[in-house]
This record gives sequence, C-alpha cells and structure tokens, in this order.
Amino acid sequence: MSRSRAVASSPHEFFARVEMRYAGLVLLFLAGVAAYLPSFSVPFHFDDVEGILNNAYIRITSLSPSMLWAAAFQDYGHLRPLSNLTFALNYYFNVLNPFGYHLFNFFLHMVSGFCVFFLLERIFFRRTGDLGLARLMALLSALLWLVHPVNLQAVTYIIQRHSSMAGCFSLLALLCYDLGRSAKRKFYFLLTGLFLLGAFLSKETSFVMPAMVFIYDLWFFRGLEQGWAKKSWKWLLGLGGFYLLLALAVGLAVLRGGIAGKISLYYSDLNLTALERAYTEGRVLLWYLGLVYFPAGSRLNLDHEFKVSGSLLDPVTTIPAYLLIGGLLVLAMVRARKYPLLSFSILWYFGQLGIEALPLPIDLVNEHRLYLASIPLLAAVPRLLGPGRKNFWLGAVFIFLLGLCFGILTYERNRVWQVPVKLWRDTIMKSPGRNRPWNNYCTSLIDIDDIYRAGYACSYAIKLDPKKADTHANMGICLFKIGYNDAAEDEFKKAIELDPKYSVAYFNLGLVYAVRALRHPEGNDLELAKANWEKAMELKPTDAKVYYNLGAIYEKLNDPANAVRAYQIALSLRPEWVEARLKVAKAWAGQGRCGEALKLVQSSPVQDPRFQEIFNQCR
Repeated sequence: MSRSRAVASSPHEFFARVEMRYAGLVLLFLAGVAAYLPSFSVPFHFDDVEGILNNAYIRITSLSPSMLWAAAFQDYGHLRPLSNLTFALNYYFNVLNPFGYHLFNFFLHMVSGFCVFFLLERIFFRRTGDLGLARLMALLSALLWLVHPVNLQAVTYIIQRHSSMAGCFSLLALLCYDLGRSAKRKFYFLLTGLFLLGAFLSKETSFVMPAMVFIYDLWFFRGLEQGWAKKSWKWLLGLGGFYLLLALAVGLAVLRGGIAGKISLYYSDLNLTALERAYTEGRVLLWYLGLVYFPAGSRLNLDHEFKVSGSLLDPVTTIPAYLLIGGLLVLAMVRARKYPLLSFSILWYFGQLGIEALPLPIDLVNEHRLYLASIPLLAAVPRLLGPGRKNFWLGAVFIFLLGLCFGILTYERNRVWQVPVKLWRDTIMKSPGRNRPWNNYCTSLIDIDDIYRAGYACSYAIKLDPKKADTHANMGICLFKIGYNDAAEDEFKKAIELDPKYSVAYFNLGLVYAVRALRHPEGNDLELAKANWEKAMELKPTDAKVYYNLGAIYEKLNDPANAVRAYQIALSLRPEWVEARLKVAKAWAGQGRCGEALKLVQSSPVQDPRFQEIFNQCR
C-alpha cells in the first residue's frame, strides 16, 4: 500500500522541483515562438492603416517630452496613451517595418503567458496543497492559453496591442496583488497600483480590474468571511468612488464632446441599433464559449457574420441566452464559498467581456476580446482531465497534445495573415454576406494591381450594401486605374454624396481632375483638383498625401514657394517619405541652401540611393 502511494506521488514530486519551474518557462517560450514565428512577417492590416500607417501623431523624430506627449494623447482624440506611446517608439526605432511592432506584441504575449503560469500555480497550490500538481496544472493551462488560436488577433493584429497590453498589465497587477497578500509587503501593492494604471492607459476594458482584484482578495484570501461587507468598507468605498468618477467622466464626455451624435452615426454604419445590439450580446457571450473550446479553422474569422437579434423573440434563443447567463451569475454568487474557483472563473469571464458587451457602437463579435476572458475556460481543462486523476500521465499527455493542436492552428492561421489577399479571401468565405470583408478584399487586390478581380469584389460589396462610401471610393479607384475616368468620377461623387466628410473621396476625385488637366491643360481641371485636395485637407489635415499633391499643383502653377511649403508639411506628417524629402531638398539645393538640403537628407529615418542626387548637386 505504501509503495503504491509513493509511485502515485512521484510525478507530483518531480514537478515540485524548482528546476521544473524554469523548464516550464522554457517550454512556454519555445511553444510561443513556434506558434507565432510566421507572425513576424505579417504586414499591416485593416485598422493598422489608420492607427499606424496614416497616423501622423506616432511619427516622432526625437524623444523629446513634447513629442512623446503628443504621440501618447493625440490631441485627446484617442485616449489610450500608453499603447499609443509604444507605437510611436516603434516608429522611432523601426519606422514602418512591421517586424519591430510584432516583436513587441509577442513580448507582451509572452509576459502574459508567464503571468498566467505563475498566477495559476499559486491559485492551484492553495486549492490542492500539492506544489507539483499545482505547477503541472498551471503549466498545461498556460500552454493552452499561450498558443490558443483565439488569441491570435490580440497578438498578430498589430493595432490590437491595445488589448494585449491592457491584458498584460492586468495580469501583472493581479499577480503582484497575490504576492503582496501572501508576503505582506507593501512594495507589491505599489506595483499593483502602477500596473493597474498601465492597464487603464492602454484600453478602457481594464476598468473592470479593480473590482476583479477585490473579488480575488475576498474569494481566495478571506474565503468570503462572515461580515465581509462591513470589514471591506474601505475597499467598497474606494471602488464606489472610482466607478462614480468614471461614470461622471463618461457622462461629461457625452455632454461636451457631441458623442451622442457620433454614436448614432456609428450605429448607422454598423447597420444595427443599440437595442438590437443589447438583444444580441447575450447570445454572443455564450457563443464565445464554443469558440474557445472548439477553435476550428473554419470558425476563426477576422470579421464574423453573426445573426442579429431583432427582438427578444427573434431568434428564440435570445431570452434563453440571458436566462442562462443570469443563472450562471447567480450560481457564482450562491456557491462562492463552496466552489470559489468556479465562482471566480464565471465572474472573471463575464467581467472581462462585460464592457464591450454593453450597447456601444462597436462590432458585435471580435476574437481579441477573449484575450483575458478565455483564461479560466482553458484552466478548467487540466482541472477536469489532467493530473490528479487516476490516469495521471494519460491526462497530461492528452492536454499536451491538445496544446500542440492549438499551436498548429495558430501557426497556420498566422500564415493566412501573412498575405492580405489570402486573409480577406478567407474572411469573405466565412462572412459572405457582409460588405466590409468584400470591400477589404477589393482593397487588397487593388494593392497588388489585380484590378479586374478588385472591381468584381467591389461590385459585390456595393450589391450587399450600396450605402457605404468607402466601397464606392474603392470602385472609383478600380475604374480610374483602368482609364475609365468619367465612371470613376461618378463613383467618387457618389461616395461624397453618401458621406460628405469622407476625405479619401475628395482626394481621389482630385486625382481624376489632375489627370484630365495633364491631357487637357486648357480647361479648369487643375483648379478643380486643387479645390478637392484643399477640401480633403480641411477634412483630414493630417493626410500627408494631400499636401504632397498640392505641392505638385503649385509647381504646375509656377508657385515654388507654396509648393515647397506643401512638401514640407507632407514631410513633417510622414518623415519616412523619401519623395517628399527629395522635393524639399532639391528645392533648397537649387536655391543655394546646400547646408540645409544635406542636413535634410542625412536626417532621414530611411536611406535611399536617390539622396546621392543632392550630394552631387551640392558638391
């Protein structure tokens, strides 16, 4: 009898060795690298264009406090200052090479994976009292989460650094709080506060974390003691004050910032109402569970097509979804003392998804929202199937193989992301009834000059939703590129009619007139081109292309002073733009300002052989 007990406990004792913690970290790192290796060559996609490629704020040329502040807060138009700042630092060191951006995203993901491992190890150890068992379960859970394909969008999709960064700081905060409570050291509580602040400054979804930290303390350190509410009055007062201030700040922003009108406009663009979104989100929250536990390649999608609930009875699953969610939340509260881990897992899952499940004008479904929410779901797998059961090694091997399958899915999904046309073709196959995937498929085909296929994609997108200005603008580009300028003009005007503030349509309409002016200089097309670009500049004063084209117009009108001024503005907005830098440098060199011209080309963040012209001119 004693011999069988020794044999049974030996695997636990093996994993309790301190070197096995380091071996676990190495395993996690290697698994992460293997799964995300293709991601380092993934180009910028979709929202990356406006958030990074066309974002003048992140194009810092020095590390001066004023530049860093402007990059972080972006005229208070995009209040995620810490993650914004990291994009600016990426630009400073990597310009627009995606590798550096991906490397930092991967670093955040690995730190998060290590935090999951350490945090679950501590939680499982308190529940089982067996360090080896706790470490193995934590390692397997962290492995499943780290390589799970549902997390890919938070890591590979560069702009979703907002989510992964907020998630990383949230996990660091919770881990430090656990360490502080265990070691009773104030230093860890200070770190908890700093990491929570980092999370707040990365993405708004992290505002749920103070409540999560309180629940974590109450569930796992105080065991929901009798009279907990009275003993927690400081906690409750602090939380109440925090969320009251947050509510006041949001209300003030709505009243002063004209946000109500913008929200209505955004809902119009999403083709659903706030009430329909509220009806639908209950089904979405439960659908996410299936996506985590069955992440087949056919279910992973950049732009999900999800049936909207038109009412509480359409579809019939709308009310049952909310009843089930309510039941789970009641279960979490009622059984918290007996099953604290299950209770906390339920509250964590719905808490992490709760903010983006509100009736806000955002997409119904996005995989990156599961970045933190999926942790307890995946941690449940080792608890149910893994070590500690009779078939100890069989369970461990099964979960390891499951992690291998997840890793292969993530690797293959990253390969899809490497090619924009491939990614959007995959998306239209999975969401054939949505305008946006077809429109982005059209854009990706335009980028590789496959104009006729692009035209077909845009035509189908217009058929799905003829009221999208950007789709008509893309159709106009297709027609313009094959020489049908009159038809292109009509499409751009249609885009402007649908959205009078759509600067891209004015810019492209200006291109049509500029081409006509080259062919028929006797007309007024040059003035029309200038007028449209000035309108585009008014609508989007940070668009460098507009200033560059205006510079070309001024050159045609024999106005070199305004031409150089326009090129300088374009260069200030996009310092890596070689053509704009050459225009200014050549103009200065021609004026005998060779010192300034040479300094300009030497300070370029990217090197180009054409700069030799300036050196030759200034000899």
